[in-house]
Amino acid sequence: MSRGNSEGKRLEGCEIVSLTEKEDIVMKNMQSYWKATKTAFIFGILVCFVMLSTVNADAKKLSLSVAGAGIGQSSYIQAAALADYVNRHSDKLSLTAQTTRGFVHNTRLVNSGDTELGFSGTTIIYPALLGIEKFKEGKCENLRGIINSGDSMHYWITLKSKGINSVKDMAGKRINTGTPGSNTRYIGRLTLKAYGVYDTIHESSLNFPGSSSALLDGKIDAWCAAGAPPASTVIEVFSARDGKIIAIDDYVFDKILKEYPPFVRSKLPANTYDGQTEDVPVLGYQAYLVAHKDVPEWVTYEILKIIMTPEAKKELPTASTKWKALNAPDVPKLQGMSQVGLKLHPGAEKFWMEKGLTIPANISTLK
Repeated sequence: MSRGNSEGKRLEGCEIVSLTEKEDIVMKNMQSYWKATKTAFIFGILVCFVMLSTVNADAKKLSLSVAGAGIGQSSYIQAAALADYVNRHSDKLSLTAQTTRGFVHNTRLVNSGDTELGFSGTTIIYPALLGIEKFKEGKCENLRGIINSGDSMHYWITLKSKGINSVKDMAGKRINTGTPGSNTRYIGRLTLKAYGVYDTIHESSLNFPGSSSALLDGKIDAWCAAGAPPASTVIEVFSARDGKIIAIDDYVFDKILKEYPPFVRSKLPANTYDGQTEDVPVLGYQAYLVAHKDVPEWVTYEILKIIMTPEAKKELPTASTKWKALNAPDVPKLQGMSQVGLKLHPGAEKFWMEKGLTIPANISTLK
């Protein structure tokens, strides 16, 4: 075979392909490659554009924290429910539920501006505004009210086998009053002091789940809970053993209510817990969603606009029983704010005025 033929064609039983044909195939393959690359490049640009658009949309939202309580406690569940609902229905706000040590901690966090929003109770707000008891370091003057967040109770849990029939019987016993900085501990200690037995007890500082386990394991004799019943950790006690709720005596009610206006006489309804067949007299108080005074007016207005809709009033209570407060006939319970001197946030005041409510003069902030 001549050299020219060997360069122009390949034989030996193979398909004969000219160099020109081979070049055409290569060119077609290159064109397909660049076409695919171009398509992938354009698709990548579109994906990046969508991602950046999403990031920009989120960036346009104002991010705020809502101080709740410890994991599993009613105020944390309530904060998480609020954050989830608002985030799904607002293009302006992004809320995050924050775990805390409870109402005392929340009040300090909001007052200092470390957290913009939070839940607290009248039992804590009252001394905080006056700068007394837990707040002797100074008055919390930056707190502003938004809305009532539910009726709450403080009550004591034990086992029938412990033979404790009154708080007075806790003298010398192993008693858990709750975590430091919590409303639970604050009221627990206050009650024990009213009975004159606080100095005699062996005190522990467990959270709700820890309290339940310790009682069932025989490590403590009684513990107290605060919030809107039923509490899952108390249900656990009554499901496992013969639990008992300890009633507050009338003379102690009189003593506490005289010294601490935020409290009210309340009753834990019969059958709240398995085997609890009668109403039990306990201490009651109001809880509120509060904000720092420098939170923009539109923020609290936006929150109320979202959660006071018929849809929210139906959905939120299914996530947190404390949000049943949205359906109370006297929501937002401005008189409760007035009683303790908690001023309204301007955005909240604007919202409630538009709803036709009369704002008590001592809590008005709008000029």
